[in-house]
Amino acid sequence: MINIPPNPFRVFEVDNQHPFVVDALRKRKHFEACWCGSGKKYKKCHRGRGEEQPYPLGKILNLQRKVFWRKRGCMHPLASVDTCRGQIIDAHTIQRKGPLERIVSSSGHVMQSQVTQEGGAAEAKSISWRKASVFPGFCSFHDSSLFSPIETSTFTGDHKQCVLHAFRNVCNEYYKKQALVESLEFQRSVIDRGMEIDRQINIQLSISENIEGQKKSLEENGNYRDILEEAIRWDNYDKFESACYFFNGKLDVVSSSIIHCEFDFLGNKLIDMWDISKDAEMLSHTVVNTDGGGAIIFVWLKGDPHPERVVESFDDLPDDEKGDIFVQYCLVNCENTFFSHQWWDALDDNKQTKLQQYANATYYEGGAYTANEQRLVDWMIV
Repeated sequence: MINIPPNPFRVFEVDNQHPFVVDALRKRKHFEACWCGSGKKYKKCHRGRGEEQPYPLGKILNLQRKVFWRKRGCMHPLASVDTCRGQIIDAHTIQRKGPLERIVSSSGHVMQSQVTQEGGAAEAKSISWRKASVFPGFCSFHDSSLFSPIETSTFTGDHKQCVLHAFRNVCNEYYKKQALVESLEFQRSVIDRGMEIDRQINIQLSISENIEGQKKSLEENGNYRDILEEAIRWDNYDKFESACYFFNGKLDVVSSSIIHCEFDFLGNKLIDMWDISKDAEMLSHTVVNTDGGGAIIFVWLKGDPHPERVVESFDDLPDDEKGDIFVQYCLVNCENTFFSHQWWDALDDNKQTKLQQYANATYYEGGAYTANEQRLVDWMIV
C-alpha cells in the first residue's frame, strides 16, 4: 500500500529567523529590490500592497488562465519562420483518433480528475474529448509531419514510435512548467493585495519556494528535451531505451506524461525530491490503443539508473497485477490521465474514494503499490 499523506500539500514551519522573513521585515529604501523576489523595485511592488484593492478571485483566475495558456511558439526541433506553416494548434498528447476515441462517451466526453476552484480538491469531472490532453505546442505542419509515424501508423512497439511519444510528453511538460512559472510570477504581483504584512510574507514565501522548485524541474526537463531534439534531427534514437507491455482487454484508462523518478513500484526511494540540489531522472509513459487492447510504453535516457529501476520493478510485478497497479501509478503521478464514464460509474464508492485520494495528493511517501482484489481494469499482459 502506498503512503498518501493526509494533507495533499507538504507543510513547512518557518519563524522570524528565516532569511526570507528577515529580509521582508527589514526597513528598505523605495528604490531597493522588493523582498518578494519579483525583481521589481520596492516602490513598484510591495510598498503599500496592504492598501491596494484586492482582486476578486474570478478576475485572478481569468487573468492567470490567459498567462498560462498563451501560445509560446512551435516546439519542433527545426522550428523557424521559414519552416513552420499554419497557426500554433492545440496538439493532443494522447491521440484523439486513438486512445481517446476508445474511452469517449456517446456525448463526446471523457473523464479526468480535476482540481475544483471552490475547495481545491480533485474530483472526477467530465471534459470534451476534443479538449482533453491538449497544449498549444506545435504549428499545424510540424505537428502533422513529426508525429505521422504514431498518428497514421499502427503501433507496433517500434523504438522510434516510442521515442516520439516521449518527445511529445516532454514538450507538453516543458510548456506547462514554463507556463506555471509565469503564472506564479503573475500570482506574486496580485494575490496578496489588501492583506496584512504577515499574510503577504506567508503567501510570497510559498510562491518563491514553488517557483524555485519549478525552475529546477524546467531545467531538468529542458536538458532531456535537448537530447530528444538531437535524436529527432539526426533520426537516431540510440541514446534512449524503451519498453512496451502489450495487453488484451478493454481500454478504459489512458495516460501520457513524463515523471521524475522518486520511488519505484515497490516503494523504494530513489531520490529526495525535496532536495533541489540533486538532479532527478525522468521516465516517460504512454498508453496507446491496439487491435487487441493496448500497450504501456516506457521511455528513458540510456544509462539513467533510476528510470531503469522503476521499469525493472514494474517488470517484476505479476502480469495479472500490472494493469491495476499501473492505473494507480497514473492517478497518483499524472494529471494527464483520462478514463471513460462507463468505467468510473462501475467502480464502487470505496474505489472511487481511494482513487480520488490518489489524484488529490501532490506527493506521496513511498510504499509498494498493491493490486486490488477486484482489479481496476481487465488488462492481461501478452
